[in-house]
Amino acid sequence: MHLLHLPRLGQTMEAGMITSWLIDLGTSYDVDALLYEVETEKNTVEIVAKLPGTILRVIAPSDCELSVGALLAVVADPGEYPDDSEIDALVGADLAEIAKIEKLDEAAPDPSPMAAMDTTGLLPVGADRGMRVIPKARAMAAAAGLELSTVIGTGNGGSITVADVEVALASDLGGSAVAERRPLSSVARGMANVLSASWRDVPQFVQQIHADATHMKQIRAALAGQGVRVTFTDILIAAVAATAREVPEANAQFNPDAIHIMADVNVTVAVDTDAGLLVPVIARADQLDVAGVSVRLQQLSERARARRLTAADTAGGTITVSNLGAAGIETGVPLVVSPQATVVFAGAITDCAVVVDGVVGIRPLMGLAIGYDHRVLDGSTAARFTSALKRRLETGA
Repeated sequence: MHLLHLPRLGQTMEAGMITSWLIDLGTSYDVDALLYEVETEKNTVEIVAKLPGTILRVIAPSDCELSVGALLAVVADPGEYPDDSEIDALVGADLAEIAKIEKLDEAAPDPSPMAAMDTTGLLPVGADRGMRVIPKARAMAAAAGLELSTVIGTGNGGSITVADVEVALASDLGGSAVAERRPLSSVARGMANVLSASWRDVPQFVQQIHADATHMKQIRAALAGQGVRVTFTDILIAAVAATAREVPEANAQFNPDAIHIMADVNVTVAVDTDAGLLVPVIARADQLDVAGVSVRLQQLSERARARRLTAADTAGGTITVSNLGAAGIETGVPLVVSPQATVVFAGAITDCAVVVDGVVGIRPLMGLAIGYDHRVLDGSTAARFTSALKRRLETGA
């Protein structure tokens, strides 16, 4: 027999959620068979079997956040037919080892300022002490005189988190009643952490322009005449990728010891799905023409909406494109997401009155707002990218 544990699918992954089992209990499978689907902070991944076997017992429930290394299931090797006592013994030994590790982790001192407070006399006596509570959440509740027995835990295994305590405190302070509580998915929680860190740590500035979309419309019409359907987003991505090759400082990352100019231009694209905003990556987009970008983006978008993105589909992005033009948004102020240094935000194409060679005319204009990491690009260097992108969109050159 062997056991299945939740794997670490990225360097920053700490937890995941089993959204569905793809192999039925008692069903045999071979190497590379799809076993289960796990949602991480970045995407949803299908896990394949490394060994053949038959699932004997599923331990981990679905739709519940689990720590990396959590026991998921017991599997019989080919030709094995263990009884319940043998399965119980194997599960018991593994859970005991996990509990031992967790106990060592809990014994480690909490470095947060809240944990350093002496709250022994403030903690309620009784059931609260037996609950699974994040140390900082326990200290926060104690400082506010909040009974933890009144708090609903939404963390791993029902543990009470800092967010749970904050919600309870807001209710106690007479705030507006909560109509609905929507626990954050792993993807949403991971995105929140990344965006918060980027807002806090990255000094940013934005350059805004309008690009005449006449040439973009001509490209789209010409390809449609050849039976190839492309979107303005496809054209924009191809232009951004080519411009990033022309102005490599926009395709870079800040590191404490040096600025790294990235070898590949991998364009991260924001895709709206039922699970929220997902960000697949078009690898080496500068090596694709508009039609190639269109095919690749359609594949990634379909996988994103079906929650079938792999880890490779979201890894290695070097520059981001976000287009809300279809939603009627004309402009905005994008947020650079570390470690990338550039984000290109596009708005709706609208007919506007402009002066061309002294004559007022009507032109389709696309609003562009380009955000930069000021540690990587100064205003002048950023302007080279902004101007080059405008030129490429308007002329193709």
